Amino acid sequence: MKKQYEDTEFDNPLKKLNSDLMWNKTKKQELKNRILVDIENLESNERNKYSSISTHSKKINVSTFNKRSTLYKRFSLAIVVCLIIVSTFTFTPAFAVIQEVYDKIFSSKHIDDTGVRTAINQGYGQALDQTFYDKKHDITVHFEMVVMDDKETKLLLTYQSEKTNLKNYYLDIFEGDTSINLIVGNERKKLKNVGWGSRYYDSKENKVAEAESFESIKEYEGQNIRLEIENLTIYDDNGASTVHTIWPLSFKLDKSAISKRKTVEINKNFSFEGETYKIKKVEFSALETRVVVTGSDTKLLTDEGGMQYRIMSKLEQKFLNARKIDKKYGYIVDDKKSGVFLKSAGKKVEPIFSKGEVEGAKDEYIMIFAPVKDRQDCILEVGNDIKIPLNKNGTIEKQSEGNEKTNIDALLAENGFTAEPLSNDEMKEMDLYLEKHSKEYSIDRRTVIGKVKNHENSKVIEVTISQSGILGEIQAENPETAEKVRKEKGLSFIPIYLNHD
Repeated sequence: MKKQYEDTEFDNPLKKLNSDLMWNKTKKQELKNRILVDIENLESNERNKYSSISTHSKKINVSTFNKRSTLYKRFSLAIVVCLIIVSTFTFTPAFAVIQEVYDKIFSSKHIDDTGVRTAINQGYGQALDQTFYDKKHDITVHFEMVVMDDKETKLLLTYQSEKTNLKNYYLDIFEGDTSINLIVGNERKKLKNVGWGSRYYDSKENKVAEAESFESIKEYEGQNIRLEIENLTIYDDNGASTVHTIWPLSFKLDKSAISKRKTVEINKNFSFEGETYKIKKVEFSALETRVVVTGSDTKLLTDEGGMQYRIMSKLEQKFLNARKIDKKYGYIVDDKKSGVFLKSAGKKVEPIFSKGEVEGAKDEYIMIFAPVKDRQDCILEVGNDIKIPLNKNGTIEKQSEGNEKTNIDALLAENGFTAEPLSNDEMKEMDLYLEKHSKEYSIDRRTVIGKVKNHENSKVIEVTISQSGILGEIQAENPETAEKVRKEKGLSFIPIYLNHD
């Protein structure tokens, strides 16, 4: 008995394409079924959308508008069906658009890796469209897509359950119990993580979307490979625990999954906060832009026991200054704070903060940003004062150093504070306090540079600024306690200290 959808208006073009491409019949039917269901859902959404339109503009015939809109939508999606038939197994930019019909989550802000979102929107990657059912834990896994360059692989997948609450379930290969193993022929190896990956949990659907990040497997292009995701990690109030399972994925790695990387040698020196740095090179790919830096404070240090360790450089502190954790969207940029950004073709390019902990070679620090539109017109902006063209010939622009007050005022403003100078009486209060507590603080490394304005009734007790550009504050449980602490110290104001690193 023929399926009902075989009598649709799409039948003739599909039959011709079927004879041309020699498709597997079952696969084609499943695909058509899925698309037609999505078409009906979209049309239903369109009808509901326009039926609720306000009647502010009485000249519009809503009935006619709905009919035209539905007709246009069906015609557009009919073309979409034909496009997807052509490009199902050879991923193209057209298929990237179609894929959004299925699951838009990976091109949304819920995935806090702008490189993933950009790659999808520009049509990079190999479509997988495979489903695995983990019967023991009632989890349906859908492998969406794989995309990579020579430094990293991104595996996009979702998993969903009707019985198991997935809120605290993670694919954590960075520091959890999860691992991803690659099997090619007789070769089997555990893949290393690159950054933390990106995760989003939809509580309404009890569904998790993950853009898992691990080392590049581009060397296996053209080969049949098998990936096995081993174990999930649960993080809850009881700590971390393990869900023992294996999720398999087998496919032939196509060249469409692989983005090329271009490296440009820069070798430009600049100074920042009393440290000297050199931009060695910039690496461009469809997934990211890497700026590789060495500096006077990026070197490995050695302790008395011979152990090597790394401290956070002042450039890294500035890079992370604009990082903000958002409950809805993960790591995002705090637009109220200065940091380190790229500018390409006149537009701001944001850091990819979810790629923290990506190590470079010895003494190197790597800053990772979203892909850029124009690789020829790319500028690194460090704070508001330094602009470095990322090419061999451009000249570094730097405002005059030494305007410490301007930088301090800007840092305070970013955190919602305004500074005022101390009066003569307040200076006397400060001198008495520092004299009284000289044994508690390293006075020679701490200077009072002013007081906080209009926060007298807040929970803030004091504010501290380090020369490396980090602001900290001490707060009490409530404003009343804060005022009591200040009086006990003999202070009638909230002091601002400058710590000399």
